[in-house]
Amino acid sequence: MGILLVACTLFVLLVAGEVHGSRSHATGEEVKQKFHAPINETSSIRGLIGHVSPHLQDSSDAIVYFAYHGAASAPNGYYGFIGTMDVYGLPLAQGQGSAAAVWIADEGDGAPSSLKNIMIGWDVLPDLYGDSKTHFYIKWTNDGFQSTGCLNLKCNGFQPEKGAAITPGDVIDHVSSPNGAKRNLNLKIIKNGTSGDWLVYCGLDPQLIGRFPRSLFTGGFADRAVGVTFGGVVSAPITKPTPMGSGYLPTDVKSAASISNIQFVDQNGRAWPVTGDLPKLETNRNAYAVTPIVNGRFYYGGHEQPPMV
Repeated sequence: MGILLVACTLFVLLVAGEVHGSRSHATGEEVKQKFHAPINETSSIRGLIGHVSPHLQDSSDAIVYFAYHGAASAPNGYYGFIGTMDVYGLPLAQGQGSAAAVWIADEGDGAPSSLKNIMIGWDVLPDLYGDSKTHFYIKWTNDGFQSTGCLNLKCNGFQPEKGAAITPGDVIDHVSSPNGAKRNLNLKIIKNGTSGDWLVYCGLDPQLIGRFPRSLFTGGFADRAVGVTFGGVVSAPITKPTPMGSGYLPTDVKSAASISNIQFVDQNGRAWPVTGDLPKLETNRNAYAVTPIVNGRFYYGGHEQPPMV
């Protein structure tokens, strides 16, 4: 059920190899067995479209593309993620949306209401923010958004750290140039062994910016995540294809977006670099794709980069 459940997680939330040195994480082959199922179009898709382009939610013209890697079969679960994302500026129009994220989840029995998830990353969503700027964002739910969870600080839940350098929803002013200097977003989300809170760190030298209290979540997700997924997603009408990442396919690694320094955190709080490949999902590899993970880095994205204004 792996790739189906992870795909459903993404649909709801965006409206979401071998690890060296520790057998507590699954090998690439074991994870592939969890991720072999095809994607079905479920009602969860509408949740995704409702986030990246709200007015397209009931439109037959809406298209959503994914390109990501994921892991979902560590015997003891996942207690955190560490990674570095390139950040880009995209001059998008109303009806377009593009995001890069890491999401940790417990999909429960697969029903939409059993989804428990936290997502962090960057996005460009004119329909939600009223601009085409790049924003840092978070999103969470304990029941598939039936009655809990929200984007950024639109509800009680995430607790920002006093004096934090960045707050969910803030604009990221310094972005990468596909053919020039890269600007990075260094992220960590780690389960605190004492309080049980999910702690979020961000910055060049990641500093604590806030927490998701343990009390927000029920079931197993209060203690650990079942899956970790990371990559890109875009949504747009058929007539307005949207760039993912930098807009370049990863056949051009000098210009394509990347996620690097990928590490998983175990139940003892120890970070383990991902040195081998993990299963991937590409809903249309000719338009949006990911490369294999090599030494904790992969490239992703696609479609052309609109001229910056």
